[in-house]
Amino acid sequence: MKRAWQRLNRLLEELYGTRHRRALLADQRRHNDAMMLMVYADALGIDNPMAHHVLELKVLLADDFHDWHRRAGLEHSVLDCTRCC
Repeated sequence: MKRAWQRLNRLLEELYGTRHRRALLADQRRHNDAMMLMVYADALGIDNPMAHHVLELKVLLADDFHDWHRRAGLEHSVLDCTRCC
């Protein structure tokens, strides 16, 4: 019985996952881009009242910064402290 439920679960994940995967990935990317904007807003010259709250996140998101600034339309990094581009 347990195996039957596991197979049904895998089947349903494949069915719904493949059907909506593209939309889910696009939605996730929009959320990630908004998060990156919130974290790096002060570097772009946007006043960010939460800048001191997101300082720790800059270290965690540094690896994703290059992909984000290219998607945002910035050819070169706006940060002086990162070795990007």
